[in-house]
Amino acid sequence: MKPGRREPGSFEYHFEQRVDRRHLDRFHHFCARLDQLVQQQEGFINLDRQAIQQQPDAIVFRTSLRFATIQQCMNWLDHPKRRRLLLKEEEEAGFHFQGKANWMGYGRWLSQRIRRAVPTWKVNLMVLLTLYPSAMLLSPVLRRLLPDASAATLMLVSNTLCVAATSWLLVPGISRVYRRWLEGDSTALQSWAYLASLAGLLTLLWWGFSSVGGG
Repeated sequence: MKPGRREPGSFEYHFEQRVDRRHLDRFHHFCARLDQLVQQQEGFINLDRQAIQQQPDAIVFRTSLRFATIQQCMNWLDHPKRRRLLLKEEEEAGFHFQGKANWMGYGRWLSQRIRRAVPTWKVNLMVLLTLYPSAMLLSPVLRRLLPDASAATLMLVSNTLCVAATSWLLVPGISRVYRRWLEGDSTALQSWAYLASLAGLLTLLWWGFSSVGGG
């Protein structure tokens, strides 16, 4: 399916899938079933899938999904039928994949909650400041809670929880603290102070996780 016109306020999620060349036919059959299911979901706009890398023994595909809202995308990522299909394929065919959300989707979502448009680079800093500790804290917790889960399953659960936490809780919270800077209402001195505080927080988080992890 070819990507359509970008809808205002829509949200994208991207998957990369590494597929063994021996399993290409099975992968395409699996995608056809998954695509048929996602097109029935509320808020679905379109999807695009293409091969992005040729390896000697595998092909890497990228699938881009677009939904009307973040919530509708999260509903799809957590859909029981989708999870059953993925679990079966990763166990039987060894498919590897990873997902990520689009920064611009966060930008449009965040801009609805403040009075002025927010520069993308500022949104990126807000997301980084919340996504980094979320991922670092969730990974070891999930490994302990799901010791028998595959790396692909842990990646999916971790990404889903991180996106949900940053979009619904952490980004809204920190955006209230940095609202004046995000909206461009701060003075030059205040802007530098905001940037310094962000850099300090990221450095402190990095130092803390490095110390706990032993380097």
